[in-house]
Amino acid sequence: MPSAREIRKRIRSVKNIAQITRALEAVSASRVRVAQSRALSSRHYAEKAWEILLNVQKSSKSGAVLHPLLQRRAEIKNVMIIVITSDRGLAGSFNSNIIRVSERFGQRLGKPVRYVALGRKGRDSLVRAKANLIAEFSNSANPSAADVHPIAQIAIDEYLNGTVDEVFIAYTDFINMLSQRPVVLSLLPLSPFETHDEMVVEYVKETPEVSEGNLIYEYEPGAAAILNEIVPRFTELQIYQAVLESQASEHAARMVAMRNASDNAKGLTDDLTLVYNKARQTAITSEILDIVGGANALQQTLDNLAKAISDDEVPAEPIFAMPTALATPAPTAITTLDDVTPTVAVQQNGKTEDDLTVIEGIGRKMAAALRAAGITTFAKLAQSSLEEIEAAIRAAGMRFAPTASTWAQQAAFAAAGNWDGLKEFQKTLVGGRKA
Repeated sequence: MPSAREIRKRIRSVKNIAQITRALEAVSASRVRVAQSRALSSRHYAEKAWEILLNVQKSSKSGAVLHPLLQRRAEIKNVMIIVITSDRGLAGSFNSNIIRVSERFGQRLGKPVRYVALGRKGRDSLVRAKANLIAEFSNSANPSAADVHPIAQIAIDEYLNGTVDEVFIAYTDFINMLSQRPVVLSLLPLSPFETHDEMVVEYVKETPEVSEGNLIYEYEPGAAAILNEIVPRFTELQIYQAVLESQASEHAARMVAMRNASDNAKGLTDDLTLVYNKARQTAITSEILDIVGGANALQQTLDNLAKAISDDEVPAEPIFAMPTALATPAPTAITTLDDVTPTVAVQQNGKTEDDLTVIEGIGRKMAAALRAAGITTFAKLAQSSLEEIEAAIRAAGMRFAPTASTWAQQAAFAAAGNWDGLKEFQKTLVGGRKA
């Protein structure tokens, strides 16, 4: 299980990604409205132009083809597919769907295919697939008719030169904000695409219905001059409409994908938060168990020590020892004449020594330190300077006592046997020091 720190870093990373996805969703939501408006406003015009062009071809009295781009060839040897994708990713399956449809459509035709890529994502996929890519173009954010003119010119030149016998456009048709359909549109020749392969028909976009009836058109100055002008323009119009449909679909797909990503990030954040709380609770429980275990071990040690003392058993070695770094000297015991009965002299190692503990501020350890320095009687202590007393204390490895400044004066009372005076003097002291 990862540590709480690792989970916390991952939660922060997911939240940062969620902020990015929300920002991309907002940008796509604002752009999709403009792209949708442009695609829908020109869609009816493109469909009606296609219908009129088919009516013109159908109404020809002689039955002859009025323009080379309207003539369907008897034998199809090579085809061209213009693949329209986006320059950026983060749009869900938008790019992968149209690339897959164009590749499967080309395979079902069973003819050599020449590709023209409009958009970097399509170009990269075709290059990786080692397809016959003859041209590539960048997909502009605000396309115009001038942007698609080079693409239309390549398609027309390849068709008129006989290099290809059919030209198709693979793009994503915008249906609504939640639905976009990858389709293939027959571009050249400008006539309805006919095939008996049901798999191919699934990919091809349906053409508008041609009006029934005898339609008579009059041309000024002539049919050839008019068709030479409008047929290439109509070819550009079909490509331009496909680009608009593709861009509207791209922004809608990106908006939906980023919304789903934001929702998934929120769900992942909730799940990771739950895992983080579990990991943190586990760590806290482990620390509590360690503390309880240490407390129980210490209590057991204290119980054993108490039992040994009650049984008059003194252990040879300490049952437990405090670390040196944590050990502090025991506080110096302050003894007063009210607590003990003064003993003028005691026998210590065959020598007569005074009981220095009657001096307020001197305990047993401090008295031992003074005796080790040769200060064994009240008289010697009364004659010792503060520096000598401090040296004796530090030589014993003890800290200097703040009450040492009054020891010589107290010792003078004791050396003279003036116990009442010593008692009165000690009453004037505060904590062993002069008030």
